[in-house]
Amino acid sequence: IIMRKNEILQTIDSLFIDSCRAMFESLGCTTKLTTGIDPLELSGSPIACIDAGSEDIEILIALQLPLEVLALTYPAKEGLISIEERSLEDWISEIANQLIGRIKARLLEHDCAVNIGLPVTYFDIDINELLSDQKSLVHYYFDLDNQVCGCSISIELFNDALSFSIEANNDVNLQEGGELELF
Repeated sequence: IIMRKNEILQTIDSLFIDSCRAMFESLGCTTKLTTGIDPLELSGSPIACIDAGSEDIEILIALQLPLEVLALTYPAKEGLISIEERSLEDWISEIANQLIGRIKARLLEHDCAVNIGLPVTYFDIDINELLSDQKSLVHYYFDLDNQVCGCSISIELFNDALSFSIEANNDVNLQEGGELELF
């Protein structure tokens, strides 16, 4: 069964929220989707953007995570007292990479294959200015252990006849989240 355009967008949006929640929980955070957040609460927080796409679809995600959350979730070795800013920049890029990987896996369950780009990190920039050319941008806010984080997604469909199955194909051989190695 093939979905209509608005159904595809709603499904991907739902996959995004579920993937955000699962990723943050895998990092040991208590996670709650929240509303009524003033985006200015996140001003100054690092932003990581990454895209995935094909001839039929383009997805862009952006994560806006305060330094406290990055430090809290950083896979530190025992006894580490401080984390260099460069390491936190790498970490937010890795989190964005993990998130888009989860989304890619979930899209494959719906017979939608995408290629993943590389993450780009930004500091001291307004997310709305950064993503101003994204017409379908939607912002979600999560409370992670009493810290507000922003997760944004933009989806553009180039093919109204995109093959996208309604029911997830659970027969697709997907690997669980991989092991993280810091270098």
